[in-house]
Amino acid sequence: MALDRDDRRVVALYSALLRDHGPTFKALNWSAKETQHRRFEDLVKLGISPGDRVLDVGCGLGDFLSWLVGQGLQVEYTGIDITPDFVAHCRKVHGAEGRFLEGNILEDLAGLAPQSFDWVVASGVFAHRKDHPWAYMKALIRAMMALAKRGVAFNTQSTLAPYPERWKLFHADPGQTDAHCRATGWTCLLVHDSCQTDFVQYMWRPE
Repeated sequence: MALDRDDRRVVALYSALLRDHGPTFKALNWSAKETQHRRFEDLVKLGISPGDRVLDVGCGLGDFLSWLVGQGLQVEYTGIDITPDFVAHCRKVHGAEGRFLEGNILEDLAGLAPQSFDWVVASGVFAHRKDHPWAYMKALIRAMMALAKRGVAFNTQSTLAPYPERWKLFHADPGQTDAHCRATGWTCLLVHDSCQTDFVQYMWRPE
């Protein structure tokens, strides 16, 4: 798996967080488990149902799979992440419930076949990008679309958040993001959270 400079920095960051905090939400740099779970609830609104094939891009510790199981949503789950320590943890803890791959879907779709999943989702994967984050975001959206038979959903922090210039994380412009997604010809919906700190973008493949 080839990693660029930004990928290597992100891997180093999350590997250190895992060493420092163990396999908890803090290893993923979430502020609280509740906010992580709220984003999972948003992703499911894409249309995920029992039996669906789901690809979780940037799966981290496999928490989305655990949450789905806890909700009674038994899906055919695949998680993929560029951080080896995360993938090793997932295979050890969740290997009986899902498939976990170490890879980057920007690299020839990581060997995955086009439209081999019903739904492709990503949660919290853009925040720590430093090198051309908008270009990276657009590239990842394209790759996710190629793998999805039915739809895509992802979340990101928003430029409408209070004082984003004080934060060191990447914030996406919601209007620019929604316009880019709509230009693909897919059916799209963008939803902000109540404080406008972040948003989720939904995309459904045309019939």
